[in-house]
Amino acid sequence: MNFQIVLDALFKIFNDIVNFIPNLVNGLIILLVGYLVARGASWLIGFILRQIKFDPLVERTGITGALRGLGVKKPLWQITAQIVYIFLFLSFLITATRFMGLAAVARLLEQLLDLMPKAIAATIVFLLGGIVSKFMGDLVSGVSKGAGLGYANRLGTVVQYLTSVFVAVLALGVLGIDTALLVTTITISIAAFGLALGLALGLGARAIIQHVLAGYYLRQRLPIGQPIVFAQIRGEVGAISGVNTVVNTAEGSVIIPNSTLLESIVQTLPASK
Repeated sequence: MNFQIVLDALFKIFNDIVNFIPNLVNGLIILLVGYLVARGASWLIGFILRQIKFDPLVERTGITGALRGLGVKKPLWQITAQIVYIFLFLSFLITATRFMGLAAVARLLEQLLDLMPKAIAATIVFLLGGIVSKFMGDLVSGVSKGAGLGYANRLGTVVQYLTSVFVAVLALGVLGIDTALLVTTITISIAAFGLALGLALGLGARAIIQHVLAGYYLRQRLPIGQPIVFAQIRGEVGAISGVNTVVNTAEGSVIIPNSTLLESIVQTLPASK
């Protein structure tokens, strides 16, 4: 047995390890600095967004409430700060892996970093589309109930699912996946369904649609239990249904059409402790 070959192999391994240690140390230092910079930038972004009242500003548009309805519980300032942290830390991680000589890993992380903006855009499209699909489902359900259809809830669910599928296909398109044929097919299906639904409900449902649309905006502005003063009525919001709002007063419950409440001056009062 030639021990020289074994010794040469062991010496080469030892030499590679010794040469790799400085690169490893430099890479870990860069990674530590990147972590601190990313954490600091994330904290700073979160602090600025909180100071400018970012979430209350967005709340006025109704987006935050709609996102909560889709299961997104984190405040938007925190989500934004976390995205900034991920971008910065991933950038430093790519540099660190290159210093360590892990070129293949660095290329993989670069592809991930290039994909992230598309993934974020697709997520935004999906979330906003979820808001729109839920709104469309509620709208169709409310209009169908007002028109006296016994299957109103099922009809609204079908519309919500169809719109959700269309939104999911759009989100895949944002990711760079070719969905031209799917988009065309789903668009034709939704358009045909919408035309049939419009003909079925007829123009007589316009007043109901007005109330349903008003109810959607009222739910964003008036939470249940909110004390309000409207005309000569003083009480708390008990419920906001598809076409009307129930206000609980000292004398009893008052039912107000949604569009009437939306188009009038309503004073909100501090909640009683």
